[in-house]
Amino acid sequence: MDYVKLSILMELDLDEDERKVLSYFIKNVSVGEIIAEKELRLEGISDPRKVIRKLIDRGLIEHGEGCYNLAKDLREKVFKIRRKRRKVLGL
Repeated sequence: MDYVKLSILMELDLDEDERKVLSYFIKNVSVGEIIAEKELRLEGISDPRKVIRKLIDRGLIEHGEGCYNLAKDLREKVFKIRRKRRKVLGL
């Protein structure tokens, strides 16, 4: 698990499936509904819609038109951490 995922997930009280789904959205900030559900099933989530719905209710994921997005505040946090890491690494 990379630093970005770890730093965000450590702050939240999530069950195992919620962690997997949120990790997926940290890596893939915006994904179409069908693709997200198929890929999450491949990662072992038996009912991705149910888990995604829980995360939407908690304000961690947003549902757009035909897609799911990492919530805006988390997106900004992910991008900020990635920018800092790139700066430190000189990339």
